[in-house]
Amino acid sequence: MDNKSTIKSKKKEMIAVLILIIIAVVSFVCIKFFAEGKGKYVKVYVNEKLTKTFDLKKDREYFIETKLGYNLLIIKNEKARILDADCPNKICVDKGYISKNGESIICLPHNVVVTIESSEEKEVDAVAD
Repeated sequence: MDNKSTIKSKKKEMIAVLILIIIAVVSFVCIKFFAEGKGKYVKVYVNEKLTKTFDLKKDREYFIETKLGYNLLIIKNEKARILDADCPNKICVDKGYISKNGESIICLPHNVVVTIESSEEKEVDAVAD
């Protein structure tokens, strides 16, 4: 009977491990897809300065022109993306659409950051003396 109880014990351990794995996967999926939430605003930063804020629900095109080049921002169907840019690597164009709070598209050659946020106001990171 020792052998049977060992097998039952191992089965219980395997079931417990399987349940923990399932809980971990479900938790990850919930956090990844639901906790971030949809953003409300598209914010455009050039040289670390906020230059424009757009409502994510209003479709539009915006031409971002800097001293270093241009980026064409498209907001459509509550998603934003850089459709075109004259930077050499075009990583910002390859990023595709963003729509969730905290997502961003970065064009390092032009010092442009497009980010999705849930509030219209700029949050303060630190207080200066």
